[in-house]
Order: sequence, then structure tokens, then C-alpha cells
Amino acid sequence: MVSFKNDQAAGLRRIMAAPKPRVVSIISASATDQSRMMINLAASIRAQGNDVLIVHASKTTREASYEVDKTSTLYEIAKTSASLSTAIKNTKQEFAVAKLLPKNQISTPLNSNAGQVLNQLFDELVLQYEIVLVDATLNNDDLLPLKTLNDSDILIQLTREPESIKDAYTLIKRICSQLGRRSFGIIVDDANDAQAEVVFKNIAQVAKRFMQIELEFFGAIPADVHLGKAAKLGRPVIEAFPLTPASNAFKQIAQRLNSKSTPIMDIDMLYSTSAMV
Repeated sequence: MVSFKNDQAAGLRRIMAAPKPRVVSIISASATDQSRMMINLAASIRAQGNDVLIVHASKTTREASYEVDKTSTLYEIAKTSASLSTAIKNTKQEFAVAKLLPKNQISTPLNSNAGQVLNQLFDELVLQYEIVLVDATLNNDDLLPLKTLNDSDILIQLTREPESIKDAYTLIKRICSQLGRRSFGIIVDDANDAQAEVVFKNIAQVAKRFMQIELEFFGAIPADVHLGKAAKLGRPVIEAFPLTPASNAFKQIAQRLNSKSTPIMDIDMLYSTSAMV
């Protein structure tokens, strides 16, 4: 009997030791280059020791920026049962990139069967990574294209521009109209910490007053000439200019994402509890 208990506990340890991916969809409410932010954030997370996957699921064509313009989409893989490796691009910075859907299908909601098959493939893929960043936009139903994405973290990227703040609030309202009240993370681009704090405070107060939802501040990305210089070099800013304000900002956001990973339970306590039921 003791041996059986030990075997069960060992099995639970193996299950719980599997990767616990954190899926984070980032929706832009600004005209800034989101692919640059995603690449820099992914590189920062990878530099801190976590395996990262970027999934391109945006209406805006950014395939070339992610170097996946010639790779298959996950949707095509799900339909044809082709090798998943043909849809994954591994970068020099050791994070991976994939495309979710063909551009002409980003806005059109998937039917239930196609959505279920693609969601299953996506769920299997993300198990290979610790953090998955999704460059996302809403479809015509004001939803993200997969159930897993709608059930996972959503961050809104905005700037200090009034139009961007308005668009961010509108995005939050649209999502909540479909999913109900839920929390959102906020990243303020092109702003220092003090400026970002003012922007966040204002939008958070409005969201709480009129929609009764809480927003969470994830960080500010300052205006920094080194971002453009690093992009011209084809390198993330943390690699090309590691001591600059932008580099430090991405490191802090990466740390925040890493620190919010799902904790692993004490397996022996889990077994003891289940054995008592």
C-alpha cells in the first residue's frame, strides 16, 4: 500500500512538473509598431530563462517583421494534420514565432468545429513553452479567435494620445460586452513612469466607475532612440543596448509576467488531501 501511494505521488509530481504556460494576448490601441514591442518583450522574457512563443493573430500584416511570412499557419496545420514544425520559426534570440490564421480569416469567427480543432492544437503547442505572447486583434464578434485566448490574460497597449486612450477604453468595453466583467493589464507606450502613471490612473478610474472592473498596470515603455537603432541592427534592444531606459523597461515587464506564473502546488499535500476524500 505504501508503494502504491508513492507511485501515485510520483505520477502527480510528473504531471505538475510539466510546463505551466501563461498565455497573454496583447491588443494595441495605438499606431505604434506592436511587432517591435512583442519582439523586445519576448527577448527579455527569454533572457530571464523562460521559453517563449509569439503567436501572430493580428489583422495588421506583421508576418515579415516576425519572419513568418513563408511559414504555414496553425489553422492550416490543424486542417491538414501536417507537421507542426513547419509552422514554427525559431529566432536567433531563441524564442519561437508562429502564425495563427491566414490574414483573410482573422476577422471572421471560426465555426464551432474548426475553432475546436484549432484550439486543441493551440493548447497542445503552448505546453512546450512557459509564456505565450499573442499579437492579437478582435474579430467581428468582438472576441479573440480562440476560447483559450478569451479565457487567458489580455493586455491593452496604449499611448498618452487621447485617441489611443479612447480606443483602449472602447476595446475593453467591446470585450466585456461578450465575456462579461474581467480584469485587463495595461502597458503604456512612449511614456516615462510618471506619465504612464497618470494615463493608467485615469483609465483605471473610468473603468472602475462605469464598468466596475479592475485594471492592472504592467509597465511603461519610454520613448528611446535606442529602440529604433536596435531595430535597424535587427536585434532586440536588451541585446544591442542593455543599459538603456527602454531595455530596463522591457526587463521590468518581463519580470512582472514571469512573477505571475502559476505556482506549483505541494504534491504530497495534494495527495494527502485527495486520499482523505
